[in-house]
Amino acid sequence: MDGDCSSLLPAVCLVLADPKQTPPDDTSLEKLLDWFKDLHSQSNGQVLLEHQPCLLEFISSVCASKATDPAILSFTLKLTGLLAASKQDFHLLEEGGHLVCVFEREAWSVCDLWEDASVRSGWIQGLLNMLKHQQALDFICRQGLIKVILQLQNDRSLFVACLANQLLVQILKLLTPSDVTSGSDAVVSSKSSSSLDWVSVSSEITNAVVEALSSENHPQVLQGVQLLSLVLSQCEEPIRSSLWKDVLPPLEVLINRGSEPLTQPLMTVLRAAVMTPLLGQSEYKVEEFLEVMLGTGNRKEGILCATLIVKLEKCPKVLKRKAMDIILLPLQCVSTQSQDEKEVDLVLKEPLSQKALCISLLVQSLSSLAELAHKEYFEGVCIPSVTSRVVQLLRVCSGHCTSSLLHVSACTHLIGSCKIQRCGLDTLGALSVYEDNLDLRKDIFGVLLDYLKSPDSHATVLKKTFQAVLRWIGVCASFPDLLQFISNDLFPVLEKRMCDVRWEVRDSTLEFITQLTVALSDNSGFVEVLYTSGLVSILLSLLSDTEGYVRASAVTAVGEAVTSSVQQMALVSKINLLEEALAQMMIILSQDTEGFPRRAVVKTFTSWLKGSNPITALDSSLSSVLSLGGNDFDWEVKMHTLELAEALMEKMLTCCPYAVQSFSSSERTRLTQSLSKLKDLGLFDVLLNGLFDCDRPVCEKSCQLLLKLKRLNAEKADFDHDALVLKACGNRWGDEVQSRFLNKQQVKASEHVLIGGGEGTEKDLHCIKEIPLSVILQILDLDDMQRMLKLSSDHVVNSPRSLMEDILSAAQQSEENIVDCY
Repeated sequence: MDGDCSSLLPAVCLVLADPKQTPPDDTSLEKLLDWFKDLHSQSNGQVLLEHQPCLLEFISSVCASKATDPAILSFTLKLTGLLAASKQDFHLLEEGGHLVCVFEREAWSVCDLWEDASVRSGWIQGLLNMLKHQQALDFICRQGLIKVILQLQNDRSLFVACLANQLLVQILKLLTPSDVTSGSDAVVSSKSSSSLDWVSVSSEITNAVVEALSSENHPQVLQGVQLLSLVLSQCEEPIRSSLWKDVLPPLEVLINRGSEPLTQPLMTVLRAAVMTPLLGQSEYKVEEFLEVMLGTGNRKEGILCATLIVKLEKCPKVLKRKAMDIILLPLQCVSTQSQDEKEVDLVLKEPLSQKALCISLLVQSLSSLAELAHKEYFEGVCIPSVTSRVVQLLRVCSGHCTSSLLHVSACTHLIGSCKIQRCGLDTLGALSVYEDNLDLRKDIFGVLLDYLKSPDSHATVLKKTFQAVLRWIGVCASFPDLLQFISNDLFPVLEKRMCDVRWEVRDSTLEFITQLTVALSDNSGFVEVLYTSGLVSILLSLLSDTEGYVRASAVTAVGEAVTSSVQQMALVSKINLLEEALAQMMIILSQDTEGFPRRAVVKTFTSWLKGSNPITALDSSLSSVLSLGGNDFDWEVKMHTLELAEALMEKMLTCCPYAVQSFSSSERTRLTQSLSKLKDLGLFDVLLNGLFDCDRPVCEKSCQLLLKLKRLNAEKADFDHDALVLKACGNRWGDEVQSRFLNKQQVKASEHVLIGGGEGTEKDLHCIKEIPLSVILQILDLDDMQRMLKLSSDHVVNSPRSLMEDILSAAQQSEENIVDCY
């Protein structure tokens, strides 16, 4: 603890303990607690209460007062527990009777303070904070606090009840294996008197869990189930198996009852049990319970349970297969032909005849299939059959329903259902990971193309369709008929969608074209098809779309089209495309009123610059991009401009096509030429302007790049640092740098006069128009600036000293207001 905080703490304690004072807000009290936590973690064995006796006085004062504010009492409870987490401070608090005083619930009940939920939660959190050693557990046992904790487990405040569960688990975790046996009956294995208390504690908690699970009160049952799952996942043997054996009878009743609200909590318990040695022992019935859960509740809950079972690592294969059958059942029912009626579960006939239930079941089934689309989960399942059923379902949803289907009435519910269509498309895309499905690619691309062509397809459905098409194109890239499909079938549809009246559809289409171009950029045939299809001219026209999001997506799509053509060395014949693209992008960067398109332009230039194949035609535009982007009012545009500057520095200061090529010259000459070119591009002005920008991320990035430049200069000792001179006048950064430079010169001149070297030439100091870059980098304390920028913007306001000063200031103002009233 620093000296300032140490001197302020006694006064703060007096203010907090004074019931006449308005307590600080909860946030300030929590920040004060966080500070004490930091002190505790950094104490290195020092006893905090010995150095700050005012804390003991504060605790005593709060305990003695009957008019304490609930917020202050809650704070005191948490603070006391936090201090008692240290064994030395625990003994001091116990010897002084402070622990009994603070955690004696009856005292707070008399004052009606216990009725406040914040006091009850503070009481539990205080015990949780303290429970870091065996002495704390011994204290809880001696004082009979377990009963209170168990009562709070059923508190009307859900937050308090959850905290009570956490505290009970922490208590059980502190019970060492030597204190409890693996059976349901505890045996004392130590001669110490405290061991008997601990054994009785474990029995008391176990009995409470059994009672909760046997209760008819749903909230109480829920808390018991949650405590059981926490114990299974966090506690060790033998406590885990001992508790499980005791709760087995009421747990079996709950599982067999099949209560829908408890399905998910009970599955959480079983999932935790599966991860323990309980799974392999038949007497614990874990596998039996899992199988029962598959058939309980409604069909939707059954599918949820089945999904969880399939994902369990240690679950038996037979059970996993049964779970997978349950997941597939709704899909099979809807897509089964009438002659195969024996294959389906007739129990689903009624739910499928009701529209809401039918859609709900299929959504759950499809979502589970998409989630489980991995080879390890689909073991033993005929993947092509599942994929064919998904394709059939998607056809039904688009109105292609044949009379031969078993549940024709159910099919009518599905026509035009966006929910089913979106889930079905997600599932179809997820199933692309299986090679067994490649033989079905014509059927799959057929149904996807139908969705893209349909005028009834919703914008969100089209977006999902594009995602599915992209995934299937990715796995079918090696097939020779893919380019024919793209050229003859896909591109004509894309042309229409790029002109759709809905801007969301135009935007999704452009995103798809961008992703497709990236995915197939290495395919020379695709690049040729792209440029001969007429899509590129539409892309260019969309750079002037009425919607900003569309313009931004068009910029990215054009950028990728240019990149792919460069990679395939096809840009020579498409030079007009680049010229037109550059012209329109510069118009967007200089005139567009929305930020998204301008950001996209700068990001595209950076992408081009980072590409493995150089685009030398960019040279004439880079200076304008840096200037416009660096002076943009959108901070994200400025950040992207700094990323462009970083890419330029990497390119220009290393041997590359953008650097000045002088292989015969020395490294010194090459560096001089590269830095001069960066200066001509205006890069240094961008960095220095960014350093004094009003947006902190921009300042931080600029500082980082200037530091990199400074280190480069320091490494090149033989470099003529004064050869690169920047104009200070007429730039935003000029005044700040010039001011610092002149101050430095003034100091030198004053020292010169004192030594007797003559009068300072003040006239020369005020006529500086140009400053060497090396001097600028020396004047600016970049390391200190970077350190300050990395601090949070409120690091001063949120310091412990500032926090305590605010508390004292508020108390002072309160006293002055009282005087004013008189």
